Amino acid sequence: MSATSRVLELTSPPPLARELLRAAVARRPSRPGEVPRLEVKLRHFSPDPVQLARYREVCGFPADGYLPLPFPQVLAAPLHIALLNHPDFPYRLLGMIHVRNRIHQHRRLAEGTALSVHTWVEGQREVRQGRELDLHTHVEVEGTPVWSALTTMLRRLPNADARPREPKPANTSAATEEDTLFANSRPASWTVPEDTGRRYAKASGDYNPIHLYALTARFFGFPRAIVHGMWTVGRCVAEMGEAAEAPALTLTSEFRRPLLLPSRVVFQTAPKKDGAVAYRVRAEDGQPHLHGELTPGA
Repeated sequence: MSATSRVLELTSPPPLARELLRAAVARRPSRPGEVPRLEVKLRHFSPDPVQLARYREVCGFPADGYLPLPFPQVLAAPLHIALLNHPDFPYRLLGMIHVRNRIHQHRRLAEGTALSVHTWVEGQREVRQGRELDLHTHVEVEGTPVWSALTTMLRRLPNADARPREPKPANTSAATEEDTLFANSRPASWTVPEDTGRRYAKASGDYNPIHLYALTARFFGFPRAIVHGMWTVGRCVAEMGEAAEAPALTLTSEFRRPLLLPSRVVFQTAPKKDGAVAYRVRAEDGQPHLHGELTPGA
């Protein structure tokens, strides 16, 4: 595999710990740069049953013979990081923020199924905080598309927020609409233990220091460790039970605020007129962490 090739063909997933180490020592410019199309392809590999068992345990999924809806995102994570570590990618991986995720599942995947995964990144767009870009993931079984995801990342840039701005008014109409939607929802309180980041890291391979200990998170500006965003998504999907076990589903997730560890949070769901189920996770004081929808069909 050529280090300068923009299409990387792999026979096995790259070790995530190695990729994170490469990201930690990488030196990239902080100014905006061109994001070319970069691709990684991995063919015919089966999920590790030990990793799957750990993922189910930390997120709360039953061992029902199928891959949980968000699990292929975990499988694709080493490929995503290999993309963002590519010599032609202009930004450092550490410091990039996962802001949104959209998953399409065409049918449920039996555990042990041989999967082929194709991921790519291309282009970027300017936002107030810096630059956003999308990671695309397509999963196939014997040439048939079965699962896909769009992962949106944010790279903050120096002076991106430096220009003068008027104070942003509260979007009271949107807040009122959301609160009305969840008004009749029975909230469920969750305690998220201090070691959740380390347990999820063991299941996912993502040992980013912001998720592990308060001490390591402080180096990146957090007062305590923060939980992985995809742990929160997985925990929500597990809590939705049968609604998340349909063959074809679309799952959208918007990450609003980091969830510090340990924490107590409130989980809610609400049916929508189009058949979707809205869900959210908030702190006990009402601060939002995650909002999304689970919709039948893909």
